[in-house]
Amino acid sequence: MYRNSTMCRFWISILLLSLTIITVANATTEEQLHQLTLRIQQLQTQMHNTRTQYGRLQRQLQNSEEDIGEIARRLETLHSAHIDKENTLADLENQQLTLQTQLKTQRQVLAQQVRAAYIMGHQDYLKLWLNQEYPVTIGRVLTYYDYFNRARSRQIASIKGILQRLNQLHDTIELETTDLNQLVKNHTQKKAELELNYQERHKILGQLAKTLESQSKQLKRLREDKRHLETLLGTLKEAIKNIPQTPELIPFAKLKGQLPMPLKGRVLKQFGEQLVSHLKWQGMLIAAKKGEKVQVVASGRIVFAQWFRNLGLLVIVDHGEGYMSLYAHNQSLYTKTGDWVKAHDIIASVGNSGGRKISALYFEIRHQGEPQAPRKWLRDF
Repeated sequence: MYRNSTMCRFWISILLLSLTIITVANATTEEQLHQLTLRIQQLQTQMHNTRTQYGRLQRQLQNSEEDIGEIARRLETLHSAHIDKENTLADLENQQLTLQTQLKTQRQVLAQQVRAAYIMGHQDYLKLWLNQEYPVTIGRVLTYYDYFNRARSRQIASIKGILQRLNQLHDTIELETTDLNQLVKNHTQKKAELELNYQERHKILGQLAKTLESQSKQLKRLREDKRHLETLLGTLKEAIKNIPQTPELIPFAKLKGQLPMPLKGRVLKQFGEQLVSHLKWQGMLIAAKKGEKVQVVASGRIVFAQWFRNLGLLVIVDHGEGYMSLYAHNQSLYTKTGDWVKAHDIIASVGNSGGRKISALYFEIRHQGEPQAPRKWLRDF
């Protein structure tokens, strides 16, 4: 894949348009710089908006962290309360055990009373009343009956009271446990929700940070592009101003279909082929071994012969009447700006400058800045 192809397309367009514009109208060149300046201003505005959003999200994260801290504090308090309630529940359970022991004792006493009453019950109660022979004995027996009955009633009432207290304690224990568990559950759930919200915001914050970093790099690149473009335009203006009058040349338009190939090699990319997204190739990429000679396709003058970003060592030839040819990614240049060249003159050697992985020549033909299909101009294509 043609490395940095999008940037190459951008710079080829800017560079060749700029060369044509210098010849035709300086006002359009200034418009190019104006548009680049506007783009920088737009990006600065976008960065300002991103920073604003970043700051707002940071404040939200701060609030989330404070809320999480408060919930954590409450959970710690609940933990202490949980320990207190566990101690209370332990006390209640101890009381319950004590009451159960008392209940067991009362039951044993009651059982003894029941057995005694049973033994005494073998004497007919009515018979004792009717027996007039032993009045003292009768009175004592009746007193025993009354005593046992009252004692039995008291024990039964005591047992009922104990059972009621045990039931109340059981209900209290269940209520305390349920309330505590629900409270812990609510706060744990709230803390989990806050932490999830925090993680989501933290993720967005990371994305904004990456966006901001990308925008910063893009802004830096645009400023560098603007500086390179301004420097290039200034250099070309100076170079063209000092070049002597153009000698007689065959009109380039008449050479359509007759131009030689700049070098022999397999065509890797054709004019009009898909580049990326909606972008297409505006020239042709020709495979060749490093060091092979590159010839100019027609007579003209060298208007640019030096390194240029993403295109490496670059030669641009002005053929007159707005026609230009471009030769990029060279290993070395054999001409300099201002030189006149004739068709078939060697102007460079093939390389992989400009960041390419393999050696190849990138070749374009343009008219008034607009890319032309090379196959319509080359005879051996």
